[in-house]
Amino acid sequence: MTFHPACDADRRESVRTVADLWTSGDAFLPLQTSGSTGWPKSLMVPRWAVQQSIEDSAQAFQLAPGQRTALSMDVAGTGGRMMLWRALALEMSLQVLPVSRQVDWEGDLDFLALIPQQALAFSSGQWTRVRTVLLGGAPLQVHEEQALAKAPTTLYHGFGMTETLTHFALRRVGEDPVYRCLPGVTVESVDGALVIHAPSRGVEALQSTDAVTVHDAHSFTWLGRLDGAILSGGKKIFPEEIDRTIAAAFPGHPPGFAGGLADAQWGEALVWYSEPLSDIQRARLITAFEALPSWKRPKHILEEELPLTPSGKWKRKLGS
Repeated sequence: MTFHPACDADRRESVRTVADLWTSGDAFLPLQTSGSTGWPKSLMVPRWAVQQSIEDSAQAFQLAPGQRTALSMDVAGTGGRMMLWRALALEMSLQVLPVSRQVDWEGDLDFLALIPQQALAFSSGQWTRVRTVLLGGAPLQVHEEQALAKAPTTLYHGFGMTETLTHFALRRVGEDPVYRCLPGVTVESVDGALVIHAPSRGVEALQSTDAVTVHDAHSFTWLGRLDGAILSGGKKIFPEEIDRTIAAAFPGHPPGFAGGLADAQWGEALVWYSEPLSDIQRARLITAFEALPSWKRPKHILEEELPLTPSGKWKRKLGS
């Protein structure tokens, strides 16, 4: 393990502390959940379950001792901790980088785990210096997927959470939207919610807050978050699903996103938030709406500054 010269003292200390947790040999290791299955909380997870997750990743990405990787994420979170422990357990050559949206490293890499915002900031030359990239930590918005699909490397999006010890399913970015489970993992849908079974990781019937279409015990398509669904006229609509449908009519950059607005008639009205459109764009958008079932068509197009959260993500619900 080596540190990039730009790593400050806090970064070095935090990484060494988390590395020591792994090398200690303790039977249980600390992780912090993000709140995907409830309120954020601290967990003590068995080492053998973490080791199984590491072995599953090694098989999926053909990772081996001596291969080169880098740590670009904060080790306070599960993604960063698992990346560090993965490199140590597999005896990979690890560069520790500063935590930054602008990621840079020395030489070529065999494997790199990132959040989508870091990957979107890559220069064209950086993509040619890494064999495989794993994205996680957040869903990909439609326009992000379209941009990253052009990357000249093997790019995966992982699906998982702290309770599953990070990713348990993968899909290729820009290709099939279907996530395929890693060996030893099966899924089902219960009342529309994803339920995960991964006994080799100590996971039994873990119910998430993710809405999915399950194709078989080993594959599924993500529709959206159950807690982010828009309840309009008594029906549940997942705005991410609307985004994907509309994006097909706007290759390159869809003009906005679907969301909900408090409404006296509908409870919540499905609307389309957009920056100002040209007449041609507006007509194409309306035509795209007509391809949706009537109850899934946005009731209004709101052409104004896009509503964002303080962290810069799309704010899908207003006034509810």
